[in-house]
Amino acid sequence: MSLHSVGPAVLLGVVSVAVGCAPEPAAVVADLPIVDLSVGPAFPLDGHLGSANVAGGGMTFEELFEAGDALFHTSYNGDDGVGMLRLPDGTPFPRFAPRPAGHGFGGEISSQSCGACHRGAASGAAHTTVFSDPDNDGVPPFAVRSTTSLFGNGLVQLLAQELTEELQAIREEAAAAARETPGTPALRVLSAKGIDYGTIVASADPAGNLIFDVSGRQGVDPDLVVRPFGWKGNVTTVRSNTVGAANFLMGMQADELVWKLEARGVPGPDTDGDGVSPELTVGDITAMVVYGAAQETPQGVGRLVDLGMVQAPNAEERAAIERGRQAFDSAGCAVCHIPDLHLRNTVFEEPTGRAQGAYMDHFLAGRDPAYDPQRPVLFDLLSQSEEPRVEAHPEGGAILRLFGDLKRHGMGRQLADAAGPQPSITANFAPLEFEGQVVMIPVTEFLTPELWGVGNTGPWLHDGRAATLQEAVLFHGEDDPPAPGDPWRSEAQEARDAFGSLRAEDQKALLTFLRSLTTFSLPGS
Repeated sequence: MSLHSVGPAVLLGVVSVAVGCAPEPAAVVADLPIVDLSVGPAFPLDGHLGSANVAGGGMTFEELFEAGDALFHTSYNGDDGVGMLRLPDGTPFPRFAPRPAGHGFGGEISSQSCGACHRGAASGAAHTTVFSDPDNDGVPPFAVRSTTSLFGNGLVQLLAQELTEELQAIREEAAAAARETPGTPALRVLSAKGIDYGTIVASADPAGNLIFDVSGRQGVDPDLVVRPFGWKGNVTTVRSNTVGAANFLMGMQADELVWKLEARGVPGPDTDGDGVSPELTVGDITAMVVYGAAQETPQGVGRLVDLGMVQAPNAEERAAIERGRQAFDSAGCAVCHIPDLHLRNTVFEEPTGRAQGAYMDHFLAGRDPAYDPQRPVLFDLLSQSEEPRVEAHPEGGAILRLFGDLKRHGMGRQLADAAGPQPSITANFAPLEFEGQVVMIPVTEFLTPELWGVGNTGPWLHDGRAATLQEAVLFHGEDDPPAPGDPWRSEAQEARDAFGSLRAEDQKALLTFLRSLTTFSLPGS
């Protein structure tokens, strides 16, 4: 071998030996990176977590959070079961897919880790946009979705639970009034935390049999359960979000989903045919739920300054933020993007029996005795979540500076889903049915997205079509809208037009205010 055929590093070594130079000290060599030549699963824990060991305080909050952190950010490989080799109907599949596959599988296998799309657990960049296929035919048009931020999700679920409990109490009060006067309908306004969800009418016959007319409801499903996740407001819990994303975007199947597939006749336990089972156990998912629910709370820049986490903006910026806040209110944005709401209870439970069991998976509870609302994992988001944390309320609980209302609104033809209506999903991870029909969310309806964290979580809107906050505001309607009362007219048309009528400096100030609402993590967290 000639010296010309070797690389410069080898040549340097040959020359060093030739002139009698000593090799590099061992300490320097030890500081060099090590090439990982290991093979096998990338699964980050010593073993899968058993739900019985997790339940009822079997693991501390800190232990579960750290396990969930590792599970969330690990890049899984084929030995872990990432991807799919078989669809639910048995059709062969090449592990990953650039688009939804159809054949009973409406997702897009597009990632090997949760953290690859959720940057640190915040939102994803434009390239993390994903597709789903509501009609499961594998053919466009697909539903296009931007990756959302997970920051504050535990608080959002707690708020949804409290809203649902208030709506359930109104339904029960209407039922009691109807029974007192059989034959006379009892109409009640569905208002929770000041948010208007329409009306409900209860009627009773002389035997006390009840009929509820929920045709007057607004922005909530007929079962009156507030579903706070997904761009359509069609996902009930952090757990459902976790199980669904792991399966439909990564091909990492949770045991609890495998059991549901088996109940539908899909051969198991390796329902995706990749030779790996289990992929994610009930305990693994619980750890990921704890991690996701305990993420940082989005903050305004002003509170981050008060907490000593960032430098204060200069006087000009502070004035612009305040002027923008006033413009936000005067334009009518705060009607749906409600600036703050009072959360009474900050303790997150997994699983939970609250809201008459609407936020727990009853199928899973019947299959796994350790998934038990009497022995939940408990942690207080006011004191145990990642910093910066939610702000305490002087009357107890917390102030959620959410800038949202957890309610669906018609956003008009500009933003309508080309893929058609989509089903609402229960905590059992099944389509919601009401009076024998699957509840479908109209193409124009979307959940009001919370604006906490909006300043640095672009691109914006459900499909990432807005590259600036100004574009996002203007997409809330159109220049030549349908007439008032037309179902294709956006409910935000007037607010959008009011923004357009602002002076240029006030528009700029409003956008500065929005940019002051940020997701923020302490360095090194």
